[in-house]
Amino acid sequence: MDMRSRFSIRTPTVVFLALAVFSFTVSPCILADENTKGWLAELEEIEKRVRSFIPDPHYPDDLFVLVTIQEALAGSRENNGGIGACLVREATGEIVERGHNRQYEPYFRSDLHAEMDLLTRYEERVKAQRFRTSSSGDPRKVGGLVLYSSVEPCPMCLTRIINMGLKKVYFAVPDPNGGMIQRIQDLPPFWRDMAAGNIYASANCSPELKDLAKRLFHPKRINR
Repeated sequence: MDMRSRFSIRTPTVVFLALAVFSFTVSPCILADENTKGWLAELEEIEKRVRSFIPDPHYPDDLFVLVTIQEALAGSRENNGGIGACLVREATGEIVERGHNRQYEPYFRSDLHAEMDLLTRYEERVKAQRFRTSSSGDPRKVGGLVLYSSVEPCPMCLTRIINMGLKKVYFAVPDPNGGMIQRIQDLPPFWRDMAAGNIYASANCSPELKDLAKRLFHPKRINR
């Protein structure tokens, strides 16, 4: 067999292998790009729904849950987890702090879930004032504040909430896999005792907001 014959036989095989390698290398990138575009389009749709939403007076928690959804949307836009939270002064309805998941961007922070971000911001902002105005000097005297979250807090966040002294927590949607409120009896006795008498419950909010919270919590993404 001469050189031309050997070349004519091997060329299709070489071309096939090259194409297979190219396809294996490029296809995941194409898929990733398509998935990303799909998720960005979904975020645009969610944002339109958030902007057009009008709180329903039949659902007293709508206004506060809406804020958590806005924060969850911001977290998703930043390529972080789609969970948001806010801290409310119960007597006046004043929103005293907001926060969202910042775990991945601008760099990885394993502690920065939405509730953790919120509480850290609040404590940093008022720490000096709290000790000056508290007659007992107890930093856990935060009566009158209510925490709202778009998703049921995880074990890390719930123990932080308990340790801070917050007595009321409301969330838009449960987290069957990672939520701790529904498993609060599984906490160590120390934390269960600290949480005794506190209120942890589903927020009384519109089904529309629950749907938005759920969609943001379970994004169609490829890298997280």
